Amino acid sequence: MRRREFLKAGAALLAAPAVARAQATRGKVRFAYLQLGWAGPEIIHKEDLLGKHGWQAEYSVVPGSPVPLLNQLTSKNVDAIDMSFALAAKAFEDGAPVKVTGVATAVLGAIVARKDAGLTRVEDLKGRKVAAVVGTSTFFDIRALTLKGYGLDLQKETQLVTATAPPDMATLLAKKDVDAIIAWQPISDSVVLAGQGVYLAKQIDLWRKATGRASGFPVHVCYLVHSDFIATNASFPSDLNAAQKDAVDVWYNKPARAKDIMAEVTKLPKDVIEVAYKETVRMLSGLPDEQVETLIAQLKINKEFGFLKSDIWEQPDRVRKEFFHRA
Repeated sequence: MRRREFLKAGAALLAAPAVARAQATRGKVRFAYLQLGWAGPEIIHKEDLLGKHGWQAEYSVVPGSPVPLLNQLTSKNVDAIDMSFALAAKAFEDGAPVKVTGVATAVLGAIVARKDAGLTRVEDLKGRKVAAVVGTSTFFDIRALTLKGYGLDLQKETQLVTATAPPDMATLLAKKDVDAIIAWQPISDSVVLAGQGVYLAKQIDLWRKATGRASGFPVHVCYLVHSDFIATNASFPSDLNAAQKDAVDVWYNKPARAKDIMAEVTKLPKDVIEVAYKETVRMLSGLPDEQVETLIAQLKINKEFGFLKSDIWEQPDRVRKEFFHRA
């Protein structure tokens, strides 16, 4: 090869897109997320944002409650998932080899009262029929916050009706089988939009009252990656955070595209998507120091009110080192 051709070939290589070069150094990842997670992975999937950062991603959408998705990760059928933060902590203290690598969205939960149930305050729930998917972090978080903020135990002082998935709660409310539901977006918004329910209390407001924290965002959904996958793919956590940041950019800067994606994945009507988009507290990404401190406060509350059992949650330095993975 003559010198001029050699230099020309070298220049072409240097000019190649960063993504193309990254793809030569990354591998495959199996990424699964909840169909009604409402956290950003929907955008990562449909825009293939992991591909943008060099990964050959196999995406799976999982309907229903979070527990089966968590089981897929712990059994190593997938490498990374989105997961409710409280359930991620519970899995960790139970010995699951997983790490929180980043956050996805602030709290999405709410207590929604049936429109004609005569409920105007959180305290009015005492003795009433309340539906919840009991195994979810939304239920456990809202129970802890109402205990701390109002002295009301939703598990013991209401007639708790167990639902199997978010749509079941909407059905129970529509049939007037319950007086209120403990749900999260976008199901809570769909019930309000349909005129069947009203917001009695949003989770972010319960958090502010219970903790006295006027700033910071408690997290509903985080990203959880199997420790074995991190061990052999050290760059993945930071690439996943970068993909989530890209998704957040789409959410706020290309809202029409974001809403189209959410409608496609969740299969919910576009008017429900519009309301849920507007009511979303905050989409998040990464693991900045300020966010970690808020997460540690969340863990302490869950330990205080019995959902979490391990003493590790009272040792912030251990939590930072053992539960979170920060590059």
